[in-house]
Amino acid sequence: MVELVEHHAEWAALFRAEADRLARALGPDVIAIEHIGSTAVPGLAAKPIIDLAARAAVGVDPFGLAALVTPLGYEQHRRGPKNHGVYVRSSGERRTHILHVFADDVWETCNQRLFRDTLLADPEARQRYGELKRALADVDDGRGYTTGKRALVEELLNAERARRGLPPTAAWDK
Repeated sequence: MVELVEHHAEWAALFRAEADRLARALGPDVIAIEHIGSTAVPGLAAKPIIDLAARAAVGVDPFGLAALVTPLGYEQHRRGPKNHGVYVRSSGERRTHILHVFADDVWETCNQRLFRDTLLADPEARQRYGELKRALADVDDGRGYTTGKRALVEELLNAERARRGLPPTAAWDK
């Protein structure tokens, strides 16, 4: 079963605190850190994991930052997306934070930021996505939950991409 909880206002403060820690550790290697994922969207139920998106500085390898974030409790996640770096922080067996690091040249069009923007701006999209998440939360594993969301995520994401004059894309960065 996937753990979904109602939105918590303190998620914004938790993001800011973690973004500050990461900014100090990463220094000039990143030039922006934003809150993404469902915890960034007020009113949306979410898995209680803070997702962060970082924009790597020009010339910085998003996959090469493990030495800088390991002291903060992050481990590089190598089984996930292949088009950006992913670092995971856990408390015991439970993930608490996921840091997605994008190359500078893809920052403006990365799916995670565009999808977040859609959910923040469009109440109908937010409601549809929230209802689907709740309906899927009873699946036995996270993969089924993610697969069940794919069609709606791609629909909403590609509508946002079209609004911005961008070509359609697959929702999952693998």
